[in-house]
Amino acid sequence: MIPTLRLMGTLSRMVTNEGNQRFAKYGLNNNQFIYLIRICEQPGLFFSQLADQMKMDRTTNYRAVQNLIKKGYVRKTLHPENKKVRCLYPTAAGKKLYPELHAYEQWCADLVGARLTAGQRQVLFESLSLVTANVADQLD
Repeated sequence: MIPTLRLMGTLSRMVTNEGNQRFAKYGLNNNQFIYLIRICEQPGLFFSQLADQMKMDRTTNYRAVQNLIKKGYVRKTLHPENKKVRCLYPTAAGKKLYPELHAYEQWCADLVGARLTAGQRQVLFESLSLVTANVADQLD
């Protein structure tokens, strides 16, 4: 299983490194493009929800979002009912960049699945879902 785990890590690093290089021209680095994709796809997301989705600690998550705010891609607002909660929304600049970010994510998905049949893609999805659940069960 170790070779499989290493391959998963290699694939993840290749995709994120390419994304970091591709979006550096917009000031997005350290995987910030991934955060921006999530915020654009789920406007109003809470800091804690984003951290949970990204499987990142709250401090790292907070710093990444603060950088996106400083760069003008994200804004945070108070939740209308719970003043302790901050909601995250893409700005006009974030929304403008989103189609390019989404196209990159689609390109990566197409590249990964290029030589797989529909059945193989389904098996891969189911297997990775199970593996993720195994790890989450042990680490949560």
